[in-house]
Amino acid sequence: MPAMESWARYDALLRQVTRWIAMIGLACLVGLTLATIPDVLMRWLFNSPIEGVHDLYKLVIAVVVGSFFPMALFERHHISITFLGGALGGRANAWLNGFANLALSTFLVLMAWQLVNYVLEVNEAGETTWILRWSVTPWWGVATACVILSVPVQLYVTVRDAVAPDGDAGQGHARPMDEGI
Repeated sequence: MPAMESWARYDALLRQVTRWIAMIGLACLVGLTLATIPDVLMRWLFNSPIEGVHDLYKLVIAVVVGSFFPMALFERHHISITFLGGALGGRANAWLNGFANLALSTFLVLMAWQLVNYVLEVNEAGETTWILRWSVTPWWGVATACVILSVPVQLYVTVRDAVAPDGDAGQGHARPMDEGI
C-alpha cells in the first residue's frame, strides 16, 4: 500500500501544478477576449481597430495553447481509440496503450526540440511584432517551456499507466475517452 500512497501524492501534486499552468493560460485567453471586445467595437463604430491588438494575438495564443498541454496530457484529455485494444483483450490493450504513450512521448520530445530551435532562431534574428515592436522570443520561450514541461508529465503518465494500467494508481487519473470509444 505505501506505493499506492506515493502514486496518489505524485498524482495530486502533478494535477495541481498542471492545473495552475492551465489557469495562467486561461487568464491569458481572458485577456485576449477583453482586448478583442473594444477592438471589435472600435472597428464597428469608427472603422478604426485598436493598433497592436493583432500583434498581441500572435504572441499570447502560443502561450495559451502551450499552457494547456501539461494538464491535457496528465488528465488524458486527448483522443484515444480503444476499440482495437478492447477487441484484442487486456494484454494487447496494455501493449497498445504503452506503445501510444511512448509514441506521444517521442513526439513531444521532437516538438520541444524543434521549438527550442525556433526560439533560438527568432532570438538571434531579433524578431519583433509588426506594430508593437515587442520581441517574440519571451512569448515563444514561455510556450516552449510549457511543451518541455509536458515531456516529463507524459513520461510520468506512461510509467503510471504501465504500473497500474487500470487506473489503480493514485486517486484515479482521468481517462475520459476510454469509456466511450
